[in-house]
Amino acid sequence: MAVLTSNKTARRIPSWNLLIALAICDSLFLIFATLDVTPLSIPSLAFSTSFNHFYSRVVLYIRTLASTFYKSSVLIVVAFNVERYLCVVCPLNSHRWCTSRNSKNAIATAIFVSFLCSIQWPLAYNTIRCFESNSNEYYYVILMSTNRALQIYYRTMDYVSLFAFNVLPIIALLYMNSRIIFTLRRVVDEDSRRDEETKLSDGLIQNETHNNRTMRANAMLFAVVFMLFFCVGPQAPARLLFDIYGQYHPTAILYVCLSQQLVFLNASLNFCLYCVVSKRYRTLMKQTLKKFLHTLEGVDRPFQISLKQTKSSSAHVTSLEDPQANLIQNV
Repeated sequence: MAVLTSNKTARRIPSWNLLIALAICDSLFLIFATLDVTPLSIPSLAFSTSFNHFYSRVVLYIRTLASTFYKSSVLIVVAFNVERYLCVVCPLNSHRWCTSRNSKNAIATAIFVSFLCSIQWPLAYNTIRCFESNSNEYYYVILMSTNRALQIYYRTMDYVSLFAFNVLPIIALLYMNSRIIFTLRRVVDEDSRRDEETKLSDGLIQNETHNNRTMRANAMLFAVVFMLFFCVGPQAPARLLFDIYGQYHPTAILYVCLSQQLVFLNASLNFCLYCVVSKRYRTLMKQTLKKFLHTLEGVDRPFQISLKQTKSSSAHVTSLEDPQANLIQNV
């Protein structure tokens, strides 16, 4: 977020709004998910009567927010890939769809839909007050409602979330990125053919450059699909085991815990894929870090920084890539 917001050049990056929203949703998901699972692992908090009373009242809402931002992150990743798909496969019509306004609408829609698919937690679960005879104190436990309609609603939303946020995004990304890869290869082959026909002296170097850029783009696209399949895909079998064995079976608990850890990993690695693998974002990150170091140096030695030194920290940010590779840059 610091790289994308502190540098004016970054605002001209395609999908800037989606990248900012993805960073915010991933960060908020990690925060609320940590608040959801951490307190019960601390004995002093888990066995505290006052904390148990407070935590049991708010944990369902914390879980709702964590689920909302996790699902929003998945939908924003899909929207990001849809935008790249339109820019590469349908470049003549992409300017009508890939706009800042449409990106903001997609973000708002993703958050709203994710919230609707996460609200079942406080609706289908109740906080029950129980008396513990050994300690002569009251504790609060969270149990699913005995209302049959709410149970059916929760189960329905659970399966809707399973397919809408786990299975379908993987299939959609696999299809779109495959089309993008085939299109890029066709473009590179066409450029190579034209270079051979015109017999340019630097044709061999140009072909190798195009091939290297295409390989980097293909690696990133496959990495997106693989990470979503590896980190989000296990949610599906984990939920099925949860239904088959029950929520207290050791096998179901083990697979659910592993799948949740992979979801944490997915949220943590999104930045690496979209802001580190790409050469453009790596350049921006280096320039932002260099600007930050120059700022610290200016604070330590305010009278030793020249005007030329200040300008050099941001002057070459604008030339990030070769302008002949705009099509592959956007990928």
